[in-house]
Amino acid sequence: MKRIRVLQLISGIAIGDHSGGAEQFAARLAIGLPGDRFDRAVFAMWQYGSPTEDIWRRKLEDAGVQIAGMIHPSGQLWPDLYRAGQILWSFTSKFQPHIINSHSERGDTLNALLRVFHRTSPLAVRTMHTDQQWQERPWAGRLLTFGVFPLLFKREIAISEQTRTVMDRRPLARLIHKSANLCYNGIDEALFDYQAPGLIPDLPPDRPRVVIVGRLAQQKGHRDLLQAFVHIHHMSGAHLLIIGSGPLEADLRSQAKDLNLNQVVHFLGSRTDVPALLATADLLVSASLWEGFPTVILEAMALGIPVVATEVSGSRELIRSGETGLLAPPGQPDALSEAVLALLADKATADRMARAAHERARRFTIQNTIATYAELYETLCMHQREK
Repeated sequence: MKRIRVLQLISGIAIGDHSGGAEQFAARLAIGLPGDRFDRAVFAMWQYGSPTEDIWRRKLEDAGVQIAGMIHPSGQLWPDLYRAGQILWSFTSKFQPHIINSHSERGDTLNALLRVFHRTSPLAVRTMHTDQQWQERPWAGRLLTFGVFPLLFKREIAISEQTRTVMDRRPLARLIHKSANLCYNGIDEALFDYQAPGLIPDLPPDRPRVVIVGRLAQQKGHRDLLQAFVHIHHMSGAHLLIIGSGPLEADLRSQAKDLNLNQVVHFLGSRTDVPALLATADLLVSASLWEGFPTVILEAMALGIPVVATEVSGSRELIRSGETGLLAPPGQPDALSEAVLALLADKATADRMARAAHERARRFTIQNTIATYAELYETLCMHQREK
């Protein structure tokens, strides 16, 4: 079979600083697609000068993946998007992808335009990483997601059952009998045999360690966790490790200080050793207000770390409350505090849930996910050639 050229269209590769799970997934997908069957490229729209960009650039280049785009944003959305679109247009002419797979609302928009107007007319695929896109411009989201995307995208992929439900309920999608594909994200199967290197220095070894991982942005619910941690620390003496960076960092540091938590809350920034940090934790907390399919929960499950998460889409598909972890209502610090303290106080129950979660997580590996995408891409191209 002829090699298939696939372009992953993402916001950027400053993963952990300015980009998140969707971008990390797309980069890992590009790296993991078999090089003997696929020519792979990543178009990252924005460049921020983050150290993590260099790390991911090297990973992609070492895997033989082409990288393009990477423009410095000026802060003016439409001019920036126009510039990114021009460069993407030129790169599409050069790379001539059979398929463009986009992973964000702006990327989806550019992907649809290329499908209609570019002379190569690449097949358009979009992966929807959350059921709550277009938070800032809901009017544009309704127009595109409900009225345009079902017609222009050859396949739409949901990363959770809840996200697929949202996509399949769109009136136009129902009218034309177009259902979204469900393909869960995954983690590297090597994590199931990971050995922790040791305790984190400069933290009391006899105090419980609670970890939260994610961009410091409204979605992740850090404010609620800090509010909850006043009671958590008072009752358990626990320390909180916050892994990640983002626009709310200064506000969260100020909040921790105002709550007299600055001695027990540790801002670790973006890290490349998240599994090592997770493996030494007593508990992972995901306090998100909404989610897609949080792979950090999967990582904790694979490592045997107990999990408390908010009951939002994606998280509740992984955590069966009382069986593989505990769920608490989003935006309710008191309920979050109660769930965290319950697991910190009952190690036997926490360990039992962690063992059950470890077995459940084996269903969700990145290797299985990549194989599913590879099969989808090949099927789409085969059908296109038969026309």
